[in-house]
Amino acid sequence: MPSYSRNVIEEIKNRLRLSDVVGSYVSLTRQGRSDDYKACCPFHNERTPSFYVHDDKGFYKCFGCQKSGNIFTFIMEMEHVGFPESVALLAEKAGVELRQESPQEKARADKRDTLQDLYNRICKSYHYIFRTDDRAGLAREYVADRGITTETADIFALGFAYDDPAWLLGFLKRHNYSRELLAECGLFSKRNPDHPLFRNRILFPVRDWRGNCVAFSGRDLTGASPAKYVNSPETELYSKRHNLFGIYESLPTLKKDRRIIICEGNFDVISLHQAGVTCAAAPLGTALTAEQIRLIKRYCNRASLLFDTDEPGRAATVKALTLCQQNGLECDVVKPFETAKDASEVLQREGAESLKEYTERTETAISFLVENAMRTPEAKTPRGKMQALKEISPFLDATHSRVERGEYLKFISQSLGIREEEIRLDYAQNANVPKISSDSAGQEDRIADAVGKIETTPELYAMLLMLRNRQHFNDLRNYIHYTDLDDENAKQIFTVLENAYRDSSVSVETELSGIKNEVLRNYIFGYLEENRDSQDSEEELNSAIKSLRIKKLIKKRDLMQNLIGNVGNFESDGDGWRELLESKENLDREIEALRHGEE
Repeated sequence: MPSYSRNVIEEIKNRLRLSDVVGSYVSLTRQGRSDDYKACCPFHNERTPSFYVHDDKGFYKCFGCQKSGNIFTFIMEMEHVGFPESVALLAEKAGVELRQESPQEKARADKRDTLQDLYNRICKSYHYIFRTDDRAGLAREYVADRGITTETADIFALGFAYDDPAWLLGFLKRHNYSRELLAECGLFSKRNPDHPLFRNRILFPVRDWRGNCVAFSGRDLTGASPAKYVNSPETELYSKRHNLFGIYESLPTLKKDRRIIICEGNFDVISLHQAGVTCAAAPLGTALTAEQIRLIKRYCNRASLLFDTDEPGRAATVKALTLCQQNGLECDVVKPFETAKDASEVLQREGAESLKEYTERTETAISFLVENAMRTPEAKTPRGKMQALKEISPFLDATHSRVERGEYLKFISQSLGIREEEIRLDYAQNANVPKISSDSAGQEDRIADAVGKIETTPELYAMLLMLRNRQHFNDLRNYIHYTDLDDENAKQIFTVLENAYRDSSVSVETELSGIKNEVLRNYIFGYLEENRDSQDSEEELNSAIKSLRIKKLIKKRDLMQNLIGNVGNFESDGDGWRELLESKENLDREIEALRHGEE
């Protein structure tokens, strides 16, 4: 039986949502605003839905027949295949290269598991020391002075590292961790491998979305260290670009309220949670990253930025707003505190209710950007106003919707006191986004030139038909997923239609305008314009959908044939070989039925 790389398994899980896979077999209904879905169970007959899918956990459960599992077990049940075959089928769907786990990869995975065990163990030990040891008294006093209760300290598992340089090494040796692992674990000084990185510091465990400790941030208590904070280096477990302090502790609220507050420091996060604002998280010694935004978008669709109001904080806010806009995360800014410099200070001076009220006072991203660009006296001059527009332009460039961008330009023109036409012309002259001219002069020549550079494959033609007959897209998506397509141009059209299907407020035309490939974009609009008055028959539409279904089934059948060859023969693996053969024969019958017009 093949043993697949853990990286393959994880990449499949990261690329595919459980609800999308399950939704290709049964009709799912979303539960409120959460990422939970329900359906009638596909494993037994029922009239009242008792089958639940939890996207955030990657887990399904039927309360009728009690079957439960993950994305792989679901495919095993539905397709009647073993685990290796389920991996192969899902890898094809996710577009993941399938390869078996090498001895080196297995050794690396084992080392990672051991490292994870080490961090979880030491996290508990540090927290126990913080709670009970006399030598942690100063740390407990410091936390209490910042307005943080014991209960909140427990939620975040705050810890304390002894000043004793020999304690950590001795502790880990007693638990039989190897010197090789300790040299790579990120808990010891690179200059002196026997000395711990954290000494006489309050420790803030960094936990991933599963709740595993993957790193630490340590605050100095002596005032003598040149570094107030020391953070873990990157390890096999930890990448600061992919993690957020407080994300695990915020998950229940994020799933419910669909909003996150992103702030700068560990104590800001903890202070907000102490005040009942349990949706706060912070980057880890770096500016907000695209990887962190993708993590946030798993759980919510709105971010409020709460950075410092000094120049570095404002610059960080501007960059974060642009990055959120570019990655499709709705974003606003919490207005500056009136009597304090940060959330922790508000909690200390004014209490929890005041801090909670502050977090609800927000301004839009474009309002903040205009105000920030107009702060200097020079901004009142004509040259200064154009400089302000230049500062705001990266955010406009990152805006995919032309309608949304148009509204922002209107707001900017009113704020700067410049005619809207002049603002639009000046921005269009310098913008870095694809544009579709409203001027028809020479448009036919540009479209004709673009058409010559695009190959109209059967997949692309089918997706163009779906654009012209959007009411049929639901029929197509019941059978075809984005990853079933090979033509990259067809994939882009599928994405446009899928976005519009999932969100009725999204315009297909606006989504098409956001396609960055200008040749493809002009090709699509040219095709739609040229065929504006013609009508496609039901037969032509059904034929296009059928051809894509047959192609998908043939790929699946060929993969099954390869698996049969890899498994061996009936004598060596009777049951597995028989199941694969039956699956392949069922696919053959399904392909033939489609080809002859049978369903």
